[in-house]
Amino acid sequence: MTPGKKLADLSLEGFSERLAQHTPTPGGGSVAAYLVAIGAGLAIMAFRFTTGEKFAVVEGEMEKRAEELERLRSHALELVDRDSLAYDAVTAAYRLPKSTDAEKSARAEAVQAALRGALGAPLETLGAARAALQIAAQGASDINPNLASDCATASWCLWSAAEAAALNVRINAASLQDREYARAQLVECERMRLESMALAESTRSAAARRLS
Repeated sequence: MTPGKKLADLSLEGFSERLAQHTPTPGGGSVAAYLVAIGAGLAIMAFRFTTGEKFAVVEGEMEKRAEELERLRSHALELVDRDSLAYDAVTAAYRLPKSTDAEKSARAEAVQAALRGALGAPLETLGAARAALQIAAQGASDINPNLASDCATASWCLWSAAEAAALNVRINAASLQDREYARAQLVECERMRLESMALAESTRSAAARRLS
């Protein structure tokens, strides 16, 4: 990643161009985090259009949910860059010298430490996706019918983010030498992935009922 230039500050065109470059970052982990930001943003919009006399009973709760989602959206944008930086650290660790036993040992430790960071970023993204889906599921049944398709689309973005983040957790866990730590992270990953799937399905079902 270019030093001093945040991925989250790029235009849509600029970000897509960076993805297409022959470089390992940004990759799937950053895209997963960006999908959280997109999904959360779309749900925020849908909730903030659930206002007025017809929605007076739920308007206050909708705004609270929108504020919670705004915090998650902001955090997700930070994770776009954090994920790429974490993987850049892995790449840098693999490039360390390994001419002597001492260098080999230091390199191996650096690689493992970097891999933990590369696993931690998408796991945090998965948690953000799950949290956003929980909020979306809570509000979907009361959504303004005119925004039901937007709410459902938000759930698809967040579900895709969760699945993509889980894949990035798995691929980094596979390279960890501490198998007990890796297994624990994979168990947590699968728990949140399954919860995210159920919440996404609940959101889409509720939104579909509002469309009919």
